[in-house]
Amino acid sequence: MEVPENESDPLTVVVTWRVRQGCEPEFEAWRREISVAALRFPGHMGINVIRPGITPGEYVVIFRFDTYRHLRTWQESDIRLELLKKAEPFRESEPSYQLESGLEYWFAPPDIPASPPRWKMALVTVLGVWPVSMLVPRLLQPLIGGQPLALRALLISIGIVILLTWAVMPVLVRILKPWLKQNSQGVKI
Repeated sequence: MEVPENESDPLTVVVTWRVRQGCEPEFEAWRREISVAALRFPGHMGINVIRPGITPGEYVVIFRFDTYRHLRTWQESDIRLELLKKAEPFRESEPSYQLESGLEYWFAPPDIPASPPRWKMALVTVLGVWPVSMLVPRLLQPLIGGQPLALRALLISIGIVILLTWAVMPVLVRILKPWLKQNSQGVKI
């Protein structure tokens, strides 16, 4: 995995696992075990798993760390290396790793081979953040109105991030995919 431009930015790692047919229960148990271990490491920001869909036996595991240094600490840890050895009997091939920093992960669906230019990512992000940042505080106001300012800000931020990550950005990227696939000169990337 290559070193990111800014080592203090949060990082998203996308790992694709091909699991041998019939070994899915073992993989699921192992995945829970490695997830618990990883979550104990400093800077770990969460894990998402996409279970097999169109491709049987293909799992996509997405995890985040707050800095490159914390990610490296996890990657070089003895517990991770031991757990990876434990997975060898039920994996079909070596897992593939993709490292993303910043906003690129929102803009990297499988059918867009490269991230769009940063100015396009920024523009689409503003298109997503602007309405959500007006909607979430209004919706949460009745529930959090009497809470301390810091707690209200935290809950509003959580609401905005959840909506952006699982609802708004996937829809915007799907709608704007033809434009995002073109570079600034109109050439497909």
